[in-house]
Amino acid sequence: MKTLHLELVTPNARVWRGDVRSVTIPAAKGDMGVLPGHAPYLGLLNEGRVTVRTATRGQRPLAFKISGGYTEVLPDSVTILADSAAQADLSPTPVP
Repeated sequence: MKTLHLELVTPNARVWRGDVRSVTIPAAKGDMGVLPGHAPYLGLLNEGRVTVRTATRGQRPLAFKISGGYTEVLPDSVTILADSAAQADLSPTPVP
């Protein structure tokens, strides 16, 4: 199974790092899914949720709420430089 190395950092700390099967990020033009082998990409991130599917099969996905920032995607790694980040709940957002 191919994986990506993910680093999620803020100006104050490294929030999370590890090998993942996929990551979904709140890119400037909408949510963007990243899998191993993705084309290089450098861009802005909106406020939103980063969803991480770890390399360990059967483990629940992780979620982090970020307040914007930047990302660098390479074929074998993703670096997220977030303004702020905190672990989040994966429950669906209620519709008003």
